[in-house]
Amino acid sequence: MSRISIRFAVSISLLLLLAGPGMAMHLGPPSDNNGDGTGDPTWRAGCTCHASSPNTGTLVKLAGAPHAYETGQSYTMTLTLEHASNTAGGFFLSTEGVGSFSWSEDQIIRPEKDSGEEATATTTSSGITQSDVTSPAEWTFTWIAPETDDGDVAFWIVGNMVNGDGAPNADDHWNTLSFVVNPPSETTASADQSTRVISSGDHSLFDQEVDAEALEIERQKAVSEAVMDAGVTWFFITLTALLVGAIFQKEILERKYDTGPAHLDRQLAYPEGLRRGLLTIAFALLGLNWLAGGSAAYLWSVAFFCSAWAAYGVYRTILAARTPPTAKDMM
Repeated sequence: MSRISIRFAVSISLLLLLAGPGMAMHLGPPSDNNGDGTGDPTWRAGCTCHASSPNTGTLVKLAGAPHAYETGQSYTMTLTLEHASNTAGGFFLSTEGVGSFSWSEDQIIRPEKDSGEEATATTTSSGITQSDVTSPAEWTFTWIAPETDDGDVAFWIVGNMVNGDGAPNADDHWNTLSFVVNPPSETTASADQSTRVISSGDHSLFDQEVDAEALEIERQKAVSEAVMDAGVTWFFITLTALLVGAIFQKEILERKYDTGPAHLDRQLAYPEGLRRGLLTIAFALLGLNWLAGGSAAYLWSVAFFCSAWAAYGVYRTILAARTPPTAKDMM
């Protein structure tokens, strides 16, 4: 073999040795961030071969996680990763050996690399990772709770969204998600077996799908509420105008024909005036409270109207008390 061929073969070998670890990460991250068993666990330290710190631009979302677990119970969960520009990704999930995981063969999932288990296995009691980078970055699996009460179970998740060039670099963005599932021994936990969606990252970075039908329903609801409010408002305005007009007409006719209210003895007038005065104040305070609290206009306007009506009653009581008694009143 010529010297040039030997140099070429050595160069290619060195390139493959250098690129190999980075290129192989798409088949699942190592169990520790040094890749040799001496570093911090990847599920806790993160994908530091891609970037030194997490990026909130990557949304890590887990659906189906229970608030509390029942011993031996199975929980189906879906892990989803999202990023504004990167569409493919991988993950590492660990419960530190508490419980176990299973998944169907069509899921791109494998046991963590350093578990000693086959990459094609569909169950494991260790952590789980992607078996290859996938887009969209979504995986469904089952977590089987431990057979005994092992206390709180911590879930540690690292999600990495990559740019697709096959090498770890600053254009790849990872983020973490961690939470605790309560044990069945806790009183409040044993009563709450519902599941939840937990996420970490900036939701505002992603475009939300617009549901045209939902938007139209909201628009129609807003229109109907506006029409209802306007109708109620104008009904009370019209009713108030009619009542006020009738009162003015009555006052004018009484003055014209000198016919006021019938005489009311002061022993009766004082408690009647006091009662109507208290109603005036009560309705006025109620109206002010509703107005300050931002309540609907028809509430505080009705309260103010009732206050004004009670005040008019006080006025009529005073007039009746001042009206000279007639012979009939003296009998």
